Amino acid sequence: MKSKAQPIILAHGICRFDVLLNALLDLDKDMYNRFHYFKGIKSYLKAHGFVAFHSNVGWASSVQKRAHDLKSSIMKITHDFTRFEKVNIIAHSMGGLDARHMIVDLGMESRVASLITVGTPHHGTSFADWGIKKADRVVRWASCLGIDITGFRDLTRTSCTAFNRRAEDIELKNSVFYATYAGVQPLERIFFPLRFSYKIIYTLEGPNDGLVSEQSARWRAEFFQRNDRC
Repeated sequence: MKSKAQPIILAHGICRFDVLLNALLDLDKDMYNRFHYFKGIKSYLKAHGFVAFHSNVGWASSVQKRAHDLKSSIMKITHDFTRFEKVNIIAHSMGGLDARHMIVDLGMESRVASLITVGTPHHGTSFADWGIKKADRVVRWASCLGIDITGFRDLTRTSCTAFNRRAEDIELKNSVFYATYAGVQPLERIFFPLRFSYKIIYTLEGPNDGLVSEQSARWRAEFFQRNDRC
């Protein structure tokens, strides 16, 4: 992290599990921080002298929509960058893709000092491939009902590969500091509901955390750190 004077933005992944509770309690308040998607991380950072904020983006919207939402959150937090000139982003899962799309496509490369991703499927996930192949009609039906879950398509390996090719030159030349982290576990330590996805991903991609493989989360070797204790 380049400076404690630059705020840290916590960017959540797809299908934020606390969305209903957040509507009732406003989990951004410090008193409810332990119930938030990021479970006390904002409070921990603040206790150690950092300025930290939660962002809020579409629950399962397309990565383009989520990138715009993330930019809007950051513009609000920074008062259109009159309060802070740059931000640091710590992003979990799809939040890392949201941030990368925002930086590359929405003119934010000069406003992001660093992007740290944790368990982000930079190369997509074979579980999304499986899900879209089996149930893309559900995504279409949901859209007809006004429910946007098109973000699942953006987690496929084909979609992420296309973005990586388009973004590579821009990301290598900009001034953003990047770092990536991945967690891996053996099957017996995986949360039971994720064991099915773990097996699919392990067969096609190797070690993973139940949703994202190490290979996908690492993105580029020079950015990567691995955590075997998650």
